[in-house]
Amino acid sequence: MKPYGQFCSIAKALEVVGERWSPLILRELICGSSRFSEIQRGIPRMSPALLSKRLAYLEGCGVIVRDEVTGGYMLTEAGWELKPVIEQLGVWGQRWVRGQLTDMDFDPDLLMWDMRRRIDLERFPQTRTCLKFEFKGEPDHRRDYWIVGDAGGIELCITDPGHPVDLYITSDTKTMTLVWNGDLGLQAMIEEGRIDLHGPSALVRAFPGWLQLGMFAGVPAASGPIGT
Repeated sequence: MKPYGQFCSIAKALEVVGERWSPLILRELICGSSRFSEIQRGIPRMSPALLSKRLAYLEGCGVIVRDEVTGGYMLTEAGWELKPVIEQLGVWGQRWVRGQLTDMDFDPDLLMWDMRRRIDLERFPQTRTCLKFEFKGEPDHRRDYWIVGDAGGIELCITDPGHPVDLYITSDTKTMTLVWNGDLGLQAMIEEGRIDLHGPSALVRAFPGWLQLGMFAGVPAASGPIGT
């Protein structure tokens, strides 16, 4: 990143973490991603070449380190100290600019990658359960997703895992994203049919309890736009 040429600590910090995509890489690492492929899944519109470049830069700055055994990336002490900074950016964005989404912001890949991190395993069935999500209006390669889980964890699949589907969830990307962000009520969207659940009645009833919403869904919107 081109230096600001200022001794200000804010300027020096931004030279490390202020470049495009870098805060989102830190978000992924804070949320538990470590392997290159996992980080890329959370930033699907970033090219692999640019991701490699940014990871190398952050490593050179001492914010992340490469695990010699697994080959994954980990935050250093300096990196973890950025956690409240990244989280506060999310809070600010949710409070002040949450309504400024455009069509290009509704991405089912990112949505499902986020959602699989927020399934409540304590409420999820203890035996293997397969959920199939279908997003109406999306091209074939972004339409169908599967979440397979049990007491041991959750896995997101972008191709049919071959397990019998226990519960089908059909919606559109915009509706599901707005629910995820806390702008629409999950139960209300189910009752209106904008999220259609098809499967055994016990699983249909339980689904809203499995899905914890996005990290910032509970942040209330500001009473007016920026500048008021």
